[in-house]
Amino acid sequence: MSEQDTINLLRETSKGVQMAIFSFDDLIGHVKNPALKKVITESRNDHKRLHDENANLLKGHKAADESLGMMAKGMAHMSMDTKLGMEDSDRVIAGIITKGCDTGTRNLYKYINEYAGADLTAAETAKKLINIEENLEENLRVYL
Repeated sequence: MSEQDTINLLRETSKGVQMAIFSFDDLIGHVKNPALKKVITESRNDHKRLHDENANLLKGHKAADESLGMMAKGMAHMSMDTKLGMEDSDRVIAGIITKGCDTGTRNLYKYINEYAGADLTAAETAKKLINIEENLEENLRVYL
């Protein structure tokens, strides 16, 4: 078990959770369908709980949780605005979030493999995020 691998995996999990929360907050005001808004809000709450859990694990390892960079937020915001500018619909929003889920799960699997020396708790936390993302993706299919 590698302490540095554990910290790195927890930080990458944190970045993924933060990006999801940022995206939800950025998109929720555009959602028209109340059922879709509920799906996104519930998932945001799940992500927030996992972020808090992950932050506590980082504290336990005496490591700081790093905030999502302004560049990452700016690029994500521009991408969302561009897509919504072409067609502001629930279908587009569901597509944006689904693509984010897919990207997030691929990245998390990559980091789980890259930081194979991480402790079991860090790996389980990353896998919890993967499960949240996969469930959200499944719940969004009817809106695509």
